[in-house]
Amino acid sequence: MEIGFTCSKKKPIPGSDDAMGWQLLSPQPDPEHGTPCTRSSHGLSYVNHRLVIYGGEHVARTPLSNEQQALWVCHDNLQQWRCCVSTTKTSPPPPRIAHAQAVHHHDIYIFGGRAGITMQEQAMNDLWKLNCSGPPGSEFWEEIKDMQGTLPPARSFHRMICVGDALYVFGGCGVGGRLQDLYRFDILTQTWSEGPNAQLAGRGGPNLVALQGGRCLQVVAGFCGHETNDAQVYSVEEEQWLEQGVMTLSEMRPRSVCVAGSFPSLGVAVIFGGEVDPSDRGHEGAGGFANDLVLLDEATGEYQETIPASETAKDWPETRGWSAGDVHQNALYVFGGLSGDDASPRRLDDLWKLELVRRNEE
Repeated sequence: MEIGFTCSKKKPIPGSDDAMGWQLLSPQPDPEHGTPCTRSSHGLSYVNHRLVIYGGEHVARTPLSNEQQALWVCHDNLQQWRCCVSTTKTSPPPPRIAHAQAVHHHDIYIFGGRAGITMQEQAMNDLWKLNCSGPPGSEFWEEIKDMQGTLPPARSFHRMICVGDALYVFGGCGVGGRLQDLYRFDILTQTWSEGPNAQLAGRGGPNLVALQGGRCLQVVAGFCGHETNDAQVYSVEEEQWLEQGVMTLSEMRPRSVCVAGSFPSLGVAVIFGGEVDPSDRGHEGAGGFANDLVLLDEATGEYQETIPASETAKDWPETRGWSAGDVHQNALYVFGGLSGDDASPRRLDDLWKLELVRRNEE
């Protein structure tokens, strides 16, 4: 199936009935705390009519503390920022960077991350839930303590996705090195189970996207000592990796620490930006970043095309990695990340919306 899109500058791509465009959102500041600080290695989720930002680093490898405005909510039709420094009813999780988060109904689950400087230092494997069922400002944390089964080892720079009533955690950087393992958490029974390892090399910063409306998961790209452009598909129903094995998406530029999401109604999954050239200074610096948009077939995970960035900076996000994003309906939201280079790394605080629509609905 061929799918093409038009971007914010409305450049047509043949064979498509769809269109897409970026919009820079500028919510009003919190009257007391202003707006979220620049950050990377954080999480972003859309839940119950609001966007929620949690965690990350304002200074390289230094987690934002809860007193430093780690938790923010954008509400009122995404027109207003609210800082949740003291509004939550319960104690928050320990500060962290490079965790993973996913939405189940009106709750945001966060898993893992790290609080130390090195990959091996203060890595975590705890699971927390942010209840967002009430109005903005009433969110509260709960640590999930009485878990059964085999817990995943501590890790950072992994990915997590929610399918039905289950969370799936893949890969990341563990105490002993990069991982290619897969774990499932049954939310209803609070039970972890270990799945089969992928055939992919262990990696941090992969993409984990749902295919076929959640019947399959696909791991795409990531960093395994170098940037990659390979992929593998996991069948949720069969609980095994597909026999086709590792796919090489040769036309996609290798990358890691991107933003990704799926749009089942349009039959497409997207990957935005990411690191395409690692820094010589590791996580302390800033390598080379992209801001193109990669399109994958939502049914098969196969590469379709790459849409380059607009030449007009004001209508397209700048290059970045270690950003965060989430999908709601036919929109992908992206906040912050790391840009610049080794000489002058820059963390970002911009909020963007990528909307996908049928051309005849514009």
